[in-house]
Amino acid sequence: MTSPIKITATQATADKKLLNHEWIELKNEGAAPFNVEGCMVTTALGGGRQRDVTTLKAGIVVQPGERLRLITGSAGKQAHGEAPSVEGVRNVHLFLKAPYLERTGLTLRLVNHAHQELCRAVHAPD
Repeated sequence: MTSPIKITATQATADKKLLNHEWIELKNEGAAPFNVEGCMVTTALGGGRQRDVTTLKAGIVVQPGERLRLITGSAGKQAHGEAPSVEGVRNVHLFLKAPYLERTGLTLRLVNHAHQELCRAVHAPD
């Protein structure tokens, strides 16, 4: 079974304090809404050990054709910087305390609650 959810873009932050400048973008390429509640974002470098970054909370449903940006920081923290605002892309803040897209070649995966891979991408800035 192929998942309709795809990771379409990644952006690291140059300043570790500006967590709202780091994000990954998801897109639902399917014909039905996709609930990402309970899905986990994981990272690994090369064939190395997988690191769980975060588990997505309740209420995050990606509509068909919708693009969703998972922003590392907090919406209410000015110190995290201004989150990007792009028409047609919904922002969801993860409220993490540190960046995780620190290395080129990092493999990002979105897995469901049973650890089945839904999608993957390799972080390659520019």
